[in-house]
Amino acid sequence: MTRRYREPIDVHGGNAEPAIFHWRGRTYLVVAILGHWREDAAYWTAGGIEIPQRDLWRVEAVGTSGAGVYELVRESGRWLLDRVWD
Repeated sequence: MTRRYREPIDVHGGNAEPAIFHWRGRTYLVVAILGHWREDAAYWTAGGIEIPQRDLWRVEAVGTSGAGVYELVRESGRWLLDRVWD
């Protein structure tokens, strides 16, 4: 089961891949990238709706509350925590 948050986060990493992120006052260390994909803006323009290009990463990360799976999104130069798997 997942929960959606779509909350802004701070992300640090090399080569544009997330390595560490900060969410709700806690620090998470990315220990594995489980997936990475890009949603191209042109794909979503049908019906007059424009959505900017988005890069998505599904990662396993460890924080003070333990390990978990998180989906991070980079869109228009900002990072969001989109989903958390229970």
